[in-house]
Amino acid sequence: MNNEITITVFGANGNLGSHFVNQALEAGFKIKAFVRSAASYEHSNNSKVEVIEGNATNLGDVEKAVTKTDVVVSCLGNPKKVQIMHKSHENILTAASKQTNIPKCILISSIGCGGTSWIVKQMLTLIGGKASFADYEKADKCINEEKSVPFVLVRPYALTDKEGKGKYFVTKKQNGTFLKSISRADVAKFILDAVTDSQWDGSPGVLLGGAKA
Repeated sequence: MNNEITITVFGANGNLGSHFVNQALEAGFKIKAFVRSAASYEHSNNSKVEVIEGNATNLGDVEKAVTKTDVVVSCLGNPKKVQIMHKSHENILTAASKQTNIPKCILISSIGCGGTSWIVKQMLTLIGGKASFADYEKADKCINEEKSVPFVLVRPYALTDKEGKGKYFVTKKQNGTFLKSISRADVAKFILDAVTDSQWDGSPGVLLGGAKA
């Protein structure tokens, strides 16, 4: 039953993380929300939400959040001119690997990483800068080479804030240049489905785009 599953969410108060937390709560899951400030978090008074303050680049903070959880979801991204992706995901995987019952980790990267689209890689490098994309690449590689922690590596294409359709296109084929843009709500829907569906687990990860007509 969903109410017996606890999900730790990194980036719980971000644009994507907020969609995921809301959908997960509606589906009956318990949430451990990892945020920088508990005081400003919208679900701080929700009895089904345990709020944990911390910094994902600090291993000790991450270990507190990952202890006694069933699934870990990362909706993190690099803030402007700050590179946190590799260190944060390295910490998440390290902390998860130390647990007696190792949690499944569902982790967001991006199309363009791992050789999935040269065109998108060039676009994202121009938008976010070389340092930011290089950090995404390091995080993506770290996740895809993980051996002891069960994981889903999600590479979404062109996220939007449009209303969700409740569906998506997902594939393990590694060429994603011509996928459709996808709303953050529908990325959250895929992540929620992946909590209990094992078909997308493991290498080489999945490409995620908007549903085809």
